[in-house]
Amino acid sequence: MKPFSQWTKEEVEMEFNLRKEPKNKKLQNWLTALPAVSVDEKVRLNQLSQRLLNYVHDWNEEELKVYFIAFLLDFIDFYQELYRPFLERDLSVEYGEGKRLWGKVDFLVASGTQSPKEPFFFIHEYKKQLDTSNDPLGQLLAAMVTAQKLNNHSHPLYGAYIIGRHWYFVILDETRYAESLAYDATKEEITEIVSILRHTKMIIDRLIQSFSNHG
Repeated sequence: MKPFSQWTKEEVEMEFNLRKEPKNKKLQNWLTALPAVSVDEKVRLNQLSQRLLNYVHDWNEEELKVYFIAFLLDFIDFYQELYRPFLERDLSVEYGEGKRLWGKVDFLVASGTQSPKEPFFFIHEYKKQLDTSNDPLGQLLAAMVTAQKLNNHSHPLYGAYIIGRHWYFVILDETRYAESLAYDATKEEITEIVSILRHTKMIIDRLIQSFSNHG
């Protein structure tokens, strides 16, 4: 089978019987009741937002990652005792006779130390603003389905894909998925993006605690 980079949303839906839910309660819970961002952090985020506004049309993917996304993720300490962030890691799973899902994930948060064990959160596809050559939602869903099949525990998977200034948050829960509207990181919405990422970390902490409680 083909790698994540070649999947479309429609193909993932058909191959794995996924259904989009326009109103998904878990997505809404994830995107609301958000932790606060301090005044000092807002000042720094406004500077980052301005940098993105100035250069978003000129940066290639690597520049977008290094000069913006890395700084934004630095507000969230995903390095914890029981999980950590990973970059450019391969995921692969056999899901049927002669069928394999595989590919490289740009960013994920998972348990494990040297290699990801149980993924929780993905960021996939840092596309340039004007690059619409593929289907970032399809790629993200393909990676999330792979993790779903690999994971030891059944729980929702959280993710985001980025097209230039716009962040889209996605949840996959069993065979249902839902997608947020765009959050524009060149505007004050950048603070909401950081808050959602912090909330993601809180959700991961709760999931891991629930695993412990259930042995």
